Amino acid sequence: MRIKKSFLFPLLYLLSIISAAAAQNVSTREKSIFEKNLELYREGDYKQAEQNFALVVSKLPESVYITSNYLMLIKSQYKLGDYVSAIDQAKIFLSRFSSSDYRDDVLYTMGNAYYKLNRYQSATKLWISALAESNDPRLAGKIEVLVAGTVRDMLNNEDIKKLKTEIGTYADGLMLLDIAWAEKLYAEGSITKGNLILNSALTELPANEYSEQARQLLNSGGLQNSQDEKFALLLPLSGYNAEIGQAILEGAQMALMEFNKQFNLNLKIISRDYGQEIKNAILGYQELAGFDNILAVIGPIENDISAACAAVSKYEQLPLLSPTATANNLTDFSDYFFQLNAPINTTAEIIADYALDSLRLKRYATFAPIDDHFIKMVDKFKSTVETAGAEVVAEEWYYPGDQDFYKQFMNLKRRGLKLTFSDSIRQSLPQASPVVIDSLYMAYQKHEMENHENKKPAKVDSADIPVTSIDAVFIPIFKEDLQFIAPQIAYSNIQAQFLGNNDWYDSEGLKKNKNYINNIIFSASGYLNEESWDFRRFRNEFRTTFKKTPSIYAVLGYDVFRYLIQAYRPQQPGMTRQQFLVNLNNLKKYNGIYRSFDINKMRFNQYHQLLKYSFGQIIPLQ
Repeated sequence: MRIKKSFLFPLLYLLSIISAAAAQNVSTREKSIFEKNLELYREGDYKQAEQNFALVVSKLPESVYITSNYLMLIKSQYKLGDYVSAIDQAKIFLSRFSSSDYRDDVLYTMGNAYYKLNRYQSATKLWISALAESNDPRLAGKIEVLVAGTVRDMLNNEDIKKLKTEIGTYADGLMLLDIAWAEKLYAEGSITKGNLILNSALTELPANEYSEQARQLLNSGGLQNSQDEKFALLLPLSGYNAEIGQAILEGAQMALMEFNKQFNLNLKIISRDYGQEIKNAILGYQELAGFDNILAVIGPIENDISAACAAVSKYEQLPLLSPTATANNLTDFSDYFFQLNAPINTTAEIIADYALDSLRLKRYATFAPIDDHFIKMVDKFKSTVETAGAEVVAEEWYYPGDQDFYKQFMNLKRRGLKLTFSDSIRQSLPQASPVVIDSLYMAYQKHEMENHENKKPAKVDSADIPVTSIDAVFIPIFKEDLQFIAPQIAYSNIQAQFLGNNDWYDSEGLKKNKNYINNIIFSASGYLNEESWDFRRFRNEFRTTFKKTPSIYAVLGYDVFRYLIQAYRPQQPGMTRQQFLVNLNNLKKYNGIYRSFDINKMRFNQYHQLLKYSFGQIIPLQ
């Protein structure tokens, strides 16, 4: 029968209304059935609830409530202790409903079922998978508790390592697992290993959901219930100097593991992170001082923060050893503060004395950044030189961050050229006064210009004119300035012995600029012979432990702790801080892999190394 077109639209509209009403009736009936079955579950009638949910799942596979019924079927089977059936149904659910909002609940329940079957690795993996798919903070809280307890009580170290590989790249899961692992190690008394786990995790995931929890646990270091003797590190483990602080900590941990193994001890290291805040450093040090079983603290590393903590140490009476501070007079604050680096006055004296005594140089110039630290260093260098009867004929300065030093080097060059002229005049006229020499020099310059008036004038400070009248130029720098200053040294053609500070000790920077700065001599806080057996052994063990190559600061941390631990007596457990302090003050010179320690009665390191960079090689001079 043909229906007229004019009647088609009203008919279709009517049919759609009837269909919607029918669907609504079905949906309402299914909702009513689900709520009745849910009530059975809540009342604890899990057997009847399971039968009813199973019936809906099998008979109404297209129900709008199918996923809800599946979830409750799985939960009912779990409550009945039918863990195998619950797991089987969960697998079907996860396969069929890849986008369901209930996946996190199903994974969580499935994990619980595996736990009941004593399959703890599978349970933990599923809980962490549930965490990855969930936005429910309550469920996350349950998972955190379950993972911590299971890792602590049910898994061994090999189980945990395997589980980490199975988790893959899920950051929150990896961090949560590492926190649980560290708690397990702390509970077993393996504080150092627990610290290693957390430090490694925080290095890889510094801004993770659980990073702050990891930092808090690391800061506790297993102190709460332990009376074992400990050492602490107060370092910047976050912020601008975090890479340095982390490396020092890892080096110290390596040294402690060796010492514990050698003497069958259980000494521990804990750490406090002060970022770059003086306030945090002081509070951290005071907190550490409150634990009687901490014998000494390594840190801080910056001059100003070290000074603040040194002043506090006078009252807290907990030995404090800075591995890197170079400011003068820091040890005047307290008898409990030790400076394991040479102060800048000592550095300046050492390089000046070597230039005076070994090189027999008489005429000096200086070039340095305008910075309080470098101003003091240059002043000490200058006073040492002048006290010995030599002279400083020129001083040039630059602002930190500058990259163009042409003007300063040309000023040095002009001063050198005038000195060359003056030296020549004095050979002929030994009694000539400075005023006479200045007058003659002006006449000489005028004469030179007149001789070239019909030619292109030659610059008096031209790069092809060498300067030989200055014996040495002392150039202490910031490390990052090396790349800009080295080419200018060569261009200036000042043929002097160039002298530098520790920041010139940059193997890669020197290598890149080797054509410009051959034979420069610089002071250094240590020297690393990368071919030595001790360093190669340390490097191999460090790589095995931390899965990376150690930096120079990791070697420093190792050396510092090896020096510090000499004051500990394994045969005398229960050592007090005062006993440890006495032993510290009586330590003899110690030669480390990178740095040696020769602490004098003023409690600062008087050891320093002079190095020469010659034809691509760094050569120790002492």
